[in-house]
Amino acid sequence: MLDIAFKDLKSKKSRTTMVIIGVMTCVLLIGVIGYITYDLQESIQADANSIAGKLVFEKYGTGYPPSGSIISENVSDQVLANSVVNPDKSTALLSTALPLNSTTSVGIVGITQGKERALINNIKVNGKNSLLGQSNNSVILGSQAAINYNVTVGDTFTVDNQQLKVIGVMQKQSIGSATSLDSTVFASLQFVQNISQSPGVVTADIITPNNGVSLQDAQNTMQNSFNSSLYTVYTQQDALQVLNSNENASYVFLDLIIAMILIVSAILIMVVMMMSVKEKTKDIGTMRALGTSRMRIMLLIIYESLIISCIGGIIGLILIIPLYNLFLLLAGSTSFSYTIPLSIVLEIAVVVIVIGTFSGLIPAYQATRISPIEALRYE
Repeated sequence: MLDIAFKDLKSKKSRTTMVIIGVMTCVLLIGVIGYITYDLQESIQADANSIAGKLVFEKYGTGYPPSGSIISENVSDQVLANSVVNPDKSTALLSTALPLNSTTSVGIVGITQGKERALINNIKVNGKNSLLGQSNNSVILGSQAAINYNVTVGDTFTVDNQQLKVIGVMQKQSIGSATSLDSTVFASLQFVQNISQSPGVVTADIITPNNGVSLQDAQNTMQNSFNSSLYTVYTQQDALQVLNSNENASYVFLDLIIAMILIVSAILIMVVMMMSVKEKTKDIGTMRALGTSRMRIMLLIIYESLIISCIGGIIGLILIIPLYNLFLLLAGSTSFSYTIPLSIVLEIAVVVIVIGTFSGLIPAYQATRISPIEALRYE
């Protein structure tokens, strides 16, 4: 049956090519959209990982990231002095923004010198990974921030009349678009308070519980120690829920696009296969007259549909990376992807099989209903 299916496809090259291009485009678009979704989820997870095993203390209702939170430094000091808090691995932070140009800005976060690991964890840093003992204007840059300012370790740059000295650049955190850490400038807390004209205030506290204190116990203790109507304490899981809920609309929109692409592709193949069945009416009648079963006729049509889908799917899969990198380039990113995540490959495989099989079912059923006598008289 497969050899007959291939012969039929070869005999109708223009039609077959048209359908392959349609399937290829479908797979390509679904793959790129899947890659965008995967990249978005990876970026969200990377952001949430920055507080893995930690608690965030901030103004109630602000959410994650806590950029809109404002708490007094006196309250922050009380938080960090609590018995459940490990003071060596916890820090206050102040988040603000530095203007990059007339339309965009880069976030700058002030942290206590020597406590950088409370936020950047074990991220690999090219250069120095601590502000302790460095000049007041020293900064550690996220990978995207270094690209934005076109600087590397040892360079200086001026932003809003402030000269900053780069002592370290962090490794990129995600495969595609930048995470918040990638786009952040880290400086000393006092320096950021001065340039943002925010003396005596911080944005939030990043808390690591003391040894022997569970995250849940620390969260309960901190929430009970401070007015819960003014302040909130949350974990990485809470932050992840907030970040994902903020992107729910994007996920729904992308899923709707994928659904429409699937429907259009399925209809395209179905119409072409129905045309194919009509053109082969006499051939199918001859096969039926020679004793070919209806099941084998049905399989012949489904095989043709699957072959077209597989060819288009393979070509589309090969082109996903170039198209996605073009998308990143147009979006202004300078970091490109070179491998396709396994989850996307499996998604494409399922899409190809589903489109190929279900698009061929109706034409295949039509083929089985052809009467041998009427087919032999068909012109």
